[in-house]
Amino acid sequence: MKISKTITINAPAERVWDILGPNYTNAGDWASSVYASHARPGTPKVPAAPVAGRVCQTSLGPFTETIEAFDDNRRHVAYSATGDKMPGFVKRLVNSWTVHPSGNKSKVDMELNADIAFPFSILMGPVMKLQFGKVLREATEELKHYAETGKPHLRKVKADASKKAMKARETFA
Repeated sequence: MKISKTITINAPAERVWDILGPNYTNAGDWASSVYASHARPGTPKVPAAPVAGRVCQTSLGPFTETIEAFDDNRRHVAYSATGDKMPGFVKRLVNSWTVHPSGNKSKVDMELNADIAFPFSILMGPVMKLQFGKVLREATEELKHYAETGKPHLRKVKADASKKAMKARETFA
């Protein structure tokens, strides 16, 4: 299953890339589905990557991400994700972001690829595509808001104020 999304952000590509690339570990600062995040220990799989990956405490529990591609010149990062609550029929989940300059603005391409085992790809695929689509739509909206204003989206502020987020951050520290 593949889901692609492109957005235009009213901020220079350098600013947007700084959030997604060099500050990759700080997704917990702007993404409402991520309550907290930090660098994953270990040696980067990709020599150009600033870290091996990140660990995120999310609304679905902890997820561990590994950077699979990182190109500072192309402003491109891709990472795989695994988590205890990820269904066993999801064999691989990879997300990528690429930032393109467009004058004083940026065009951001995001693509999620999920390998789902048969027959679940047929049975669960459409529902999962809807769920992933919502998460990705919200993430791109929140990135846009954060890059343009320097402040988290209202959805992120509300998520961070929840008891679930507060508890997750306490246990994550």
